[in-house]
Amino acid sequence: MAKLSVIIPVYNTDFEMFSKCLESVHNSSIKDLEVIVVDDGSSVDYSSLIKKYKNFKFFKNENMGTLEARLFGVSHATGDYVGFIDSDDALSFDYLEAMVTRATQTNADIVINDWAFWTEKTKHVCANDSTIKTNFIVENDMVLLRYFRAFGTEHSYYVLWNKIFRKSVIQGAVEKIKKLNLPKMLFAEDVLITFFAFSLAKKLANIHLGHYYYRIHNGQQIYISGSEKLESQIMSMAKVFEVMEAELKNTNRYDELSTRLYDWKKIMASSAYEVAKNSKYTDMFEKIKSAYGVKKLTKLPWVAHRPYAKHKLLPQNLDEIEEALQKVFFSNKHLIVYVKKHSYAFDELVIMKLLLGKRFDITHQKDSADVLMPKEKYSLKLKFIHNNFIYSVGMLLFPKGSKIRKKLKSKL
Repeated sequence: MAKLSVIIPVYNTDFEMFSKCLESVHNSSIKDLEVIVVDDGSSVDYSSLIKKYKNFKFFKNENMGTLEARLFGVSHATGDYVGFIDSDDALSFDYLEAMVTRATQTNADIVINDWAFWTEKTKHVCANDSTIKTNFIVENDMVLLRYFRAFGTEHSYYVLWNKIFRKSVIQGAVEKIKKLNLPKMLFAEDVLITFFAFSLAKKLANIHLGHYYYRIHNGQQIYISGSEKLESQIMSMAKVFEVMEAELKNTNRYDELSTRLYDWKKIMASSAYEVAKNSKYTDMFEKIKSAYGVKKLTKLPWVAHRPYAKHKLLPQNLDEIEEALQKVFFSNKHLIVYVKKHSYAFDELVIMKLLLGKRFDITHQKDSADVLMPKEKYSLKLKFIHNNFIYSVGMLLFPKGSKIRKKLKSKL
C-alpha cells in the first residue's frame, strides 16, 4: 500500500505537454507513490510514454468524461492519501512530499499547497489567494465554512489539483456522486468532488513548499469557443449548485451557508454575463438568470478580481534554481548553502528545513558555501506587465470575454 496515490486523467492532451507532466511526477522526491493514469478514450497514441514509465499504472477506457475518469482512478487507488494532476500541468519535485508530510504531522483529511499559472512567457503566483498568503489548520464545522468563505472567487478551494485527500474522504465523496447518476459533465466536476470532500473532512491544513504549475493554453476546456460551449458550462455549474443546495438542506448547515451559496451563484452569473455580452451572445442573458436563479445580471464585482490582482513572478531561470534545490534536498552531506534573503529559493529552503527536516545550513556569505543558489532572473517587460497596479487596472478596463483581454493574456 502506497502512502500517496496520484490520479492523472488524460484525453487527447498534447504529447509533449503530457510527457512533461509525467516526467515531473516521476521526478517527485516522494518514493512511496502510486501513479494511476486513466486514458479517457484518447485518439492520441501514448504507447511510447507508457513504455517509459513501467511503474505507473495505465488504464485505457472508453470516453466517459473527466469526472468518470477521476472516479475510476479513485476506485483503483490504494494509497493512504489521493491527489489529482491534470495531464497538461506539472509540479515541482518536492510538492507531493510536502503535502504528505503536512498531512502526517497534522492528521489532516485535506492538505492544500501553493500553485502558479504557467504560460509560454512565465510562471506567476496570485499572491492574494488566501491559501497561499496564510497558514491555517481548521477543524470540524470550520472546514466546510472555509470552503464557502470566498464564494467562488478563490478557485484554489474548488479545484482538485492543488490538494491531497485522505482516501476514506475522497472515497466517501465518490460514493455520494455515484448515487446522483449525473449526465456526462465537461465543466465544474472539480467543484462537485471538492464540495463533497470538504463536507466529509474533519481537518483541513495548508503548506507552502514547491508549486503546482497550472498551464494556460488555447486547448483548455475552460476557453469559450462558442455559445454552445458557454451554455454547457453554465448548465454544468448550475447543476452542481443544485446538488450542493440539496445536500446542504439535508444537514443543519443550510441556514448558515445558503447566503454564501447564493453569493457564489451571483458571481458565476456575473462572470457568464460578461463573457456572453462581450462575445455578442445576448440571447443567453435569460438563460443565465434562470440557470443560476438570480433576479438581474450585473458587472462582475471587484471582489471576484481581488484574489488575482496581486502578482508574484517566479524566476525565469526556475529550472536552474530547481536543479540546485534538488542537489541540496537529495544530498547525504550536511551542506552550507548560499542564498539571498527574501528570494524564491530562500523561502523554499527554509520550509524544506523546517517541514521536511533536511540537514543543511543557510549562509549569506559566498566564500563559505558548498552550494551557490543561482541568481534569480526577471525580465523588465514581465515585471512591468505583472506589476500589481498595471494588472489590476487591466482587469478593470478589459472585462472577461473581451478581445483586448484575450490579446493581453497572450502577452503574459
